[in-house]
Amino acid sequence: MSVVAHLPHRTLSLADEEASSPPAMELTGRRRMSAAERSLAETIYQEFRADPRHEEFVLGCLNCGECTTGCPAARFYDFSPREMLQIAANGDATTLWDALQEKIWSCCQCYTCNMRCRFGNDIAGIISVMRELSVRHGVESTRRTLAPFGRSLTLLMTVGTQVSSDMIQPDFFRDWGPFATGSDKAWDVSPEIMRKAIPIDVLQTTRSAWEVSVQTSLELFRIYEETGVLDMLRGLDPDLTEMLVDIIEERREEFREARETHRARLETMRGPVATFQG
Repeated sequence: MSVVAHLPHRTLSLADEEASSPPAMELTGRRRMSAAERSLAETIYQEFRADPRHEEFVLGCLNCGECTTGCPAARFYDFSPREMLQIAANGDATTLWDALQEKIWSCCQCYTCNMRCRFGNDIAGIISVMRELSVRHGVESTRRTLAPFGRSLTLLMTVGTQVSSDMIQPDFFRDWGPFATGSDKAWDVSPEIMRKAIPIDVLQTTRSAWEVSVQTSLELFRIYEETGVLDMLRGLDPDLTEMLVDIIEERREEFREARETHRARLETMRGPVATFQG
């Protein structure tokens, strides 16, 4: 009796413990949603299905697998564009919530899935909608996932992209650029035309993809401000948001100085060009 008295006291029966956290969930690293998470999942799901882009981006799935076959992320992560599309088309709040935890952030937004889709779905676009909702509602897994990627997010929001053409490996994208090997026939387009679709200068270096004019940066920032992107990001990562705001102000000051310099030069101009009246 003394030995039994020292054993840990079980607050729940074994059946109750397994029901609250099934062994299969423990093995796969999953757990049951809390009441708060379930409520948030339902809210996100309703907003997701009500988003006008859902009807525009999700047309149907033939289960051909072309999108996943060409996806570079699918080669290295537990990720499938086809799965994301099927969740968008036929999933429920639970399956969408599971996708929001990690999988949506495996997509590199190269839009190869869109080009390969025989049904014309905007798979990358609908994944972007999932990401937007996850950020807007401050999903905790999104906070954790994005925490190490502050520098990458800064690049994305200041120059508009992180992917340039020279990053595309020919083994993964045989229908791109100078490596076209036959997929062009599906669109009845010659390889020469496909190669011209990507300028040669951007095929050679990442620099041209990561260098943008001040005007372009300011246009991006204006979009972020007008659409509420900065407000969403502030709820997710206040420190990163403040850093981006500082960058915005520096670019605006740079633009104002350049504009004033240009005006001063015009004021000092003399001669036929400055006095020409048409």
